[in-house]
Amino acid sequence: GREVGNDRMVAILNATAEDKKPANLADRINSTMTWALDQARASKRVTSRSGSYQTYPVYDDKKIVRWRGRQELQLESQDVDQLSQLVGTLQSRLQMQSLQFSVSPDRRQEVENELIELALEAYQARAEIIRKSLGAKTYRLLDINIHSGGRGPVIPMRMEAVSTLSRAGVSKPALEQGTSRCSVQVRVTFRLLRC
Repeated sequence: GREVGNDRMVAILNATAEDKKPANLADRINSTMTWALDQARASKRVTSRSGSYQTYPVYDDKKIVRWRGRQELQLESQDVDQLSQLVGTLQSRLQMQSLQFSVSPDRRQEVENELIELALEAYQARAEIIRKSLGAKTYRLLDINIHSGGRGPVIPMRMEAVSTLSRAGVSKPALEQGTSRCSVQVRVTFRLLRC
């Protein structure tokens, strides 16, 4: 395995509102999300997409007293500075739901390919040692099984910290990308041939 610097950040924010009238509620959430998407589109190196949209009643003594709604916005980028600046802007009207770092799929595949090459070289060297030690003339590969870890661990931002953020004049989040471990497992079966 190898420690690899996280080069991808995903942030999920949400627009929430409450109102006595569902139509007013929808209008407030739609307006906030339109503003947020406009801000996101202006950040050229950030990919954005809207997520789930939920509206549900709030009851008091078995009667609906108001409606509550929520819509998610997912942002993704390999430009952490640009994304964190955008998140700081959006937090004036949206709430942070989660923030996580990971290794981008392209970088993960590149590292896993390098690790596979190293693992196969090590197996060839060991097979040669075994062949010589047991007096075999050659060996034949029967099976190679390669398994990669795939998607690495994400580093979530603690929600207790997020919920205490002030909505007025929000600074961009202070972030450290950290690393993730990329690994591959290679299993080789071979047969020694004495002639």
